[in-house]
Amino acid sequence: MEFIHHSVFEGFRFGCRVVEQPAAETEPVVVLGGAYQTMHSNRRSERPWARAATLVNVELPGLGTADDLPAEYGFDFMGDALGHLLDELALERVNIIAVSYGTAIAYRYAHRNAERVARLALVGATPSLPGDARATVEAMSRLLRTGDMAEFARRAVDLLVCRRPECLAAHPHSAAEVLRRVLEAADPHDVERYAAANDRLLRHPFDHPEGIRGVRALCVSGEHDRLCPPQRARAVAQSIPGAVFTTMKGSGHVVHLERPKDFSDVLARFLTDRELAGHPSLTTLEHVPAADEGKTPVRV
Repeated sequence: MEFIHHSVFEGFRFGCRVVEQPAAETEPVVVLGGAYQTMHSNRRSERPWARAATLVNVELPGLGTADDLPAEYGFDFMGDALGHLLDELALERVNIIAVSYGTAIAYRYAHRNAERVARLALVGATPSLPGDARATVEAMSRLLRTGDMAEFARRAVDLLVCRRPECLAAHPHSAAEVLRRVLEAADPHDVERYAAANDRLLRHPFDHPEGIRGVRALCVSGEHDRLCPPQRARAVAQSIPGAVFTTMKGSGHVVHLERPKDFSDVLARFLTDRELAGHPSLTTLEHVPAADEGKTPVRV
């Protein structure tokens, strides 16, 4: 059964789309998407996940159809809203899939609530915005406020989608075209939301200096991600003892658009404890030592 659950946290209305799985193999899966996604954005990708678990596709304040959230509210607040929602749904322990913007929310939440997170998949995470990406996000915010959506969409596609020959062979046009159409079609309300989301990225921390302990984690980066480059995604993995880091071949930041089938399959395998080594879409797996081991990642 599928249903929409509505919630309110500190005056902000938001909600989620729940897809129940009565014969679940693993804990419920919470999906936190990117800044331009809604609770319905992953319908194609989620099918393998829905066969294994109940899904909770969340639109936190500031995202999708939820209430607007001013940029002064950071990712901890959004994580608190997530915890409130899980309490309402009586979900004590969950898996979390977080993509792009959602990774900051998931990381901050898992840092403070590790006992409630069984598995954590972070796709396109970074400890902070690297200098060139930060400058691009600032420029994109200015374009949003001047209403130049065509140029905003062009800059976003250039930043988020890999256009190298090996990437174009994997996804000739679709990812760039899908993203461009979504952004160019944004209405004035969407534009304000995107601007607030960008401002939040520029103003609030993504990770935490103490890292995350006691959570099984997978960190995946696009092989040619410019917004959150692999070396920075690796740094996120290294802050989580026992985590696995890898990159997805022939992709940039929006791996869920660029390689949707592989994105879906890799995460389904992680959620159900199946082998990832040797997956044709992935590069070498790097295993971060557990807390009581050495500090050098092991590659397999």
